[in-house]
Amino acid sequence: MPGASIIIPTHNRPHLLPRAVESARAAGTDVEIIVVDDASIDETALVCRELAGVKYIRLERNQGVAGARNVGILESTGKYVAFLDDDDLRLPGSLDTQAALLDANPDVGFVCGAMIMADQEYQPTGEVFLPHNSGNVFWDLLELDFPVMPLSTLIRKECFLRVGLLNQKLKGIDDWDIFTRIAEIYPVLVTEEPMGIYRQPTPSSDQGSSSQANQLLKAARHQLRLLELPSAGAAEPASVVAASGFFRSRPTESLLRLTL
Repeated sequence: MPGASIIIPTHNRPHLLPRAVESARAAGTDVEIIVVDDASIDETALVCRELAGVKYIRLERNQGVAGARNVGILESTGKYVAFLDDDDLRLPGSLDTQAALLDANPDVGFVCGAMIMADQEYQPTGEVFLPHNSGNVFWDLLELDFPVMPLSTLIRKECFLRVGLLNQKLKGIDDWDIFTRIAEIYPVLVTEEPMGIYRQPTPSSDQGSSSQANQLLKAARHQLRLLELPSAGAAEPASVVAASGFFRSRPTESLLRLTL
């Protein structure tokens, strides 16, 4: 059994895949790399056949990023799971670092680190995003006060058995939703080390996170569902009011937190 499985969903962007796969390969010594081709209609399959040591899964019907990630989870054999978008990069040794932390902290649901922000040419912008605290971060996530993305995260696979898979209906915010559901049950661990390079979206980059206003609207609506989780139901009313009021009272700051 590999220590970690890293899942790379892709759709019609074969020119980006080799670099992402190589970064995944360098990220750990015992890594299962799974590329989920989300019904591409170009040369993605040909490119993947030339990539050694990759488990290639082709979907005949487009299921979106969350759906492709779910297929990868079900096909994975590692005890830990990571997600990597085809246009982002993992840093060398980052998966080994996070796997060692999960090994040493068996109660933790996921471990996350810093992200180096870059432009479309992968040149660092000078910005680095890092979540600010470990432990119970459920309320921080609810208020978008915990800047975490799949790129910087390694998840204990058993978490999905308890909270379920990603919600395919929540396009663009499915990662925020799954992290919040995991954090409701498990403590979270933060390391200050950078884990990856995040290629920031532009309106023309064909990245899901470029539709920021739409994501904020979805998050504001979905937060009401998350406030129905048991931990929220057992909380003091003041905490619920504060969390639910964040989107309405500070929409600009909420947008920045959701989209980095």
